[in-house]
Amino acid sequence: MLGPPLLPSPEDIAAMESAVRTWAAGQAAERVQALLLGVTPRIAGMQWPRATRLLAVDRSAAMLHAVWPGDIPRVRYGICASWLDLPRSARSSDVVIGDGSMNCLRYPDGFRLLCRSVCRVLKTDGIFVLRCYVQPGRQEVPDAVFASALNGTIPTFHQFKFRLLMALQASVDYGIKVDDVHQYWASRNHQKTDWPSRAGWSREDVETMELYRGSSTVHTFPTQAEWHAALHEFFEEISISTSPYALAERCPTMVLRPRRGWAE
Repeated sequence: MLGPPLLPSPEDIAAMESAVRTWAAGQAAERVQALLLGVTPRIAGMQWPRATRLLAVDRSAAMLHAVWPGDIPRVRYGICASWLDLPRSARSSDVVIGDGSMNCLRYPDGFRLLCRSVCRVLKTDGIFVLRCYVQPGRQEVPDAVFASALNGTIPTFHQFKFRLLMALQASVDYGIKVDDVHQYWASRNHQKTDWPSRAGWSREDVETMELYRGSSTVHTFPTQAEWHAALHEFFEEISISTSPYALAERCPTMVLRPRRGWAE
C-alpha cells in the first residue's frame, strides 16, 4: 500500500476539488466533461460538480483492471489508451486532471507531447489540474537520504523512497529507472531484517521496494524552473498550492489554462 507523497493526500484532493469547483462556478455548462490521466482512485472518487462525466485514460490494461474503482454508467468510465493521443475530439474537455502524470514521461520531449495532447482536447476556457513532482533546487545525495533514514528522521518508507528516487536521478534528461533504485537499495541494504526496526517503518511498506525489481519504468523529476520551461509554451498558470504534509513542497498542485494563441 502506497501513501503520500507517492499518492495524493486528502489535502491534495481537497485542493483539486477546490480548483474544479471554482472553475465550474464561473461556467454555464450543464455538464462538466472531465478527463483523468491515469486511474487514481482518490481522484475518481473525489467530490466532482454535479453532472460531471469522467473519462480515465491509462495505457496499462493491468493498471486499469487492478486500480480503477469501477465504471458508473453516465458518470465515469475508464479505458486503455495513450495520453499522447487522447481519445477525445478537439476542444471537448472542460477539465483535464492528473497526479504525477507528467513525471512518467521523458523530459523535455515527452512533456511537450503531453502538453500538446492536453491542449488539443481542452476547451479554450478549460483547466489542467496537475499534481507534479519537483526536484529541489539543491539535489540531495543518496548517502544523505540513507543517513536520515538510519537516524529515524524519515517517518515513512514512502517518503524515503520518494527522496531516494530524486537523489538518484543523474539528470532530468535521463530521469531515473526504478530498477536502478532497487539495485542501489539492495547494494546498501545487506541486513534487510534490521531496516524496519532501525528506521521505524513497517515491514510491509519496506517490501514495496520489490515492485521496482526488474521494472523498466522511468520517472523524471524536473526542477521548478524546468517545469516552467516545459509548460510555458502551452499553458498559463492560474495557481499553485502545496499541502501541509512532509515533502509536500516537492508535490505542488498546479492549475493551468491553455495559453491564448496556442495552435496545434
